[in-house]
This record gives sequence, C-alpha cells and structure tokens, in this order.
Amino acid sequence: MEQLTIRELLKQTIELVRQGYGDKKIVISDDNEGNGYHGLFYGFTIKDLDYFKDDIYDTTTHDTKELVILG
Repeated sequence: MEQLTIRELLKQTIELVRQGYGDKKIVISDDNEGNGYHGLFYGFTIKDLDYFKDDIYDTTTHDTKELVILG
C-alpha cells in the first residue's frame, strides 16, 4: 500500500462529497493495520514537525520536510 499524499486524499474527499457523504464524521485507524480506530479531531499540522520527529513511525520517510501531520 502506498502512503497517501494530500493531493490523493483531496481527490478521494471530493469524490465522497460528490456521492453525498460530505457530512459524515471521520475516524482514522490507530495503526497501519487497522487494529483500532478513533475520531479525527484536528486538521493538518505543517509547522515545527521536528518537535514530533521521535513520535513519527509507520511512514515511508522520516524527513519532516516531506511530511504533514493529520489529526
């Protein structure tokens, strides 16, 4: 499975809105295997990602210049 980009997430989101799902609440998986789920309460974090660097795992890159945090 390929790690999502913002552009790919936007494309999927637009399609779901077109299908009438725009008012649904979002839950996201606890890990990359879907071993649990929790509500999404925060949007994107794009600044100061080095602060979170030690907490970022299950990613194809650890270069914070290539990452954003969602949630």
